[in-house]
Formats: sequence, C-alpha cells, structure tokens
Amino acid sequence: MSFVREVHKGVLTYYLVVENSREDGKVRQKVLKYLKDRRAMLDYCMEQSISPPEEKPGLIEPEECERIGKKLAELNSLRPLPPAALESLRRKFEVEMTYNSNAIEGNRLTLRETHLVLERGITIGGKSMKEHLEATNHADALGMIEKLAGRRREGITEKQVLQLHAIILDKIDAQNAGKYRQEQVFITGTEHTPPKWQEVPGLMKDAIRELNSKNGGCGAIESAAKLHHELVWIHPFTDGNGRLARLLSNLRLMRAGFPPIILEKRTRRTYYKTLERADGGDLRPIARLFARDEEKALDLWLSAAK
Repeated sequence: MSFVREVHKGVLTYYLVVENSREDGKVRQKVLKYLKDRRAMLDYCMEQSISPPEEKPGLIEPEECERIGKKLAELNSLRPLPPAALESLRRKFEVEMTYNSNAIEGNRLTLRETHLVLERGITIGGKSMKEHLEATNHADALGMIEKLAGRRREGITEKQVLQLHAIILDKIDAQNAGKYRQEQVFITGTEHTPPKWQEVPGLMKDAIRELNSKNGGCGAIESAAKLHHELVWIHPFTDGNGRLARLLSNLRLMRAGFPPIILEKRTRRTYYKTLERADGGDLRPIARLFARDEEKALDLWLSAAK
C-alpha cells in the first residue's frame, strides 16, 4: 500500500510517495516517487485515488508563531527604544535592504559600495548611473514607507502605491514610472504568465485591500507574504515590481507593529522557489520564509533595545 509523506527542507515542502511492504516479519518502506510541490502532490493523489497528507491550519507552524508573539511582546514592553538605537537600526536597515533588494534584481553594487553611495554620496567607478540611481531611489522609497507606517489609522491608497513606484524608477524610466503597464509581459525563467494589462487596475485594488487589512500577529506575517506574492504575480509595472513588492510587504508588517525584514540576495534561490510554490497555490513556503526573517529582525531589535 502506498501513501504520500510530507517532508520539510528549510522553508520548502516536498512530497514522497512511499510504499509499505513486509519482509521477514518487518515493515519496510520504499520511496516510489518524488513530487516537487503541493500542486503535483494533489494531482497525483487524485489520479491514484489516495488521500493527501492532512493539512495543518495556518500557513506558519504554531510553535514559530508562539515564539514570534513572545518576542514581539517583549519588544513592545521595551518601546520606545532610545533614539540612538532607533537611528542605528534605521541606517543599518536602509543600507542592507537597499543592497539586497537591488542585488536580487541584478544590481552590481556591493554592500560596502551601497553604504558609500547612500551615506557619503560617493560615485563608484565601474558601476552604471542606473545602478547608483537604483540605490538612492530605493533609499528614498524607504523614507516614504517609514512615513506611511507611522500613519496606521490612514488607509494606503492606490495613488500612494503609484507614487512609491515613481520614486523607485525616478530618473531611470520617466515614461513608465508610477504608471501601470499598458502591454502584455512575459517573465523569463518561470512558467507564470502575468495577467493581461487590462486586468491590472482591478487586481491592484484587491492587493491594496490586503495591504490595508488589520489582522496582527502571525496573521500579519501571512498577510504580508500573501501580498508580496500577489504583487509579483500581477506584475503591475514594466519594471520595479520585485522592489515594490518587498517594500509594500514590509509596510504591511510595520503597520502591524513588526520590525521590517530583509529578503537576502544569498537566499534568492529559495525565495524564487517560494514564489513558484505560491503560483501553484501553496503559500506556506513564502509565509515561512517571511516568519523566519521576521524572527531574525525581532532578535536584532531586541538586542539593540537591551
């Protein structure tokens, strides 16, 4: 008799088709098939008329939610943080978030060079003007995010999302900055084809509703992960979609009282895999990725607060 076993590797989930057999009075198990994601697993179970593994409630493991909740409560008990500590955290985040978010998209500035561009206004030899503008624009966009995060009673509007995108592409692509795409686009290296451009405004209204949702705790982390995938899936602009998604998902977290997170360049491969899984209907990997990075952010802020 065969069954499907769920296996976790980091934030990703895989599935194995396993067969039980009895030899010499002992039960032995043999792996018959590897299934790369939840969609493949559900298709296989339907074809073979076998039951899929029981799905746990929620996108993030309860134990992780409990840890995150305790750390957030501890951080809240220490607030307000000393101004010097807050400024140090802000500057560290600005440089590291800018470096990683741009590097994921192919920007060649190193972490050190990004620091020099943002903190000292130095021009880096051998790097393009566009790469410099991507760094300074991203820092400006973070400034807007910080202001919006402090206005928790006000809903985020479509106009503000477009303004944020205009900052990201300022002096880089004046024709498309702050404007939804007006053409069909295709993304290299993925099976996903973004929706038709005519559908973008309506889909973005749904995404902005998610951005303005009020649930807190792990629900806010799950919401931020869902929002992030929605924005990447819609691909509302000709360029800057990934950077916008990372900024707005952080805005969702910050408005729920969480410190912002950094999706690092070194984990880009895992990050892209979580997006692929989400394309197939499984949001758990990207939610776990966000939870893991949020716990790291909480640890950093707690160390600065003590």
